[in-house]
Amino acid sequence: MSTTTQLIRELRAAGLSQSEIARRTSIPQPRRSRWESHDAPPTADDALRLAQLHNEVVRGQTAASA
Repeated sequence: MSTTTQLIRELRAAGLSQSEIARRTSIPQPRRSRWESHDAPPTADDALRLAQLHNEVVRGQTAASA
């Protein structure tokens, strides 16, 4: 299982901005930013929303290129 930091890194590499990730997951950008700086862990709900977005964006790109 990927960590939230890895998921965010891959979403950013796929071209999503911090604000776009926040908007599409309904997770406030400041809270999401605290995960990256390891100031606060994500909640289970937030981690699930982030994983769902990752599946849509990153895995969707992989499936489209196959």
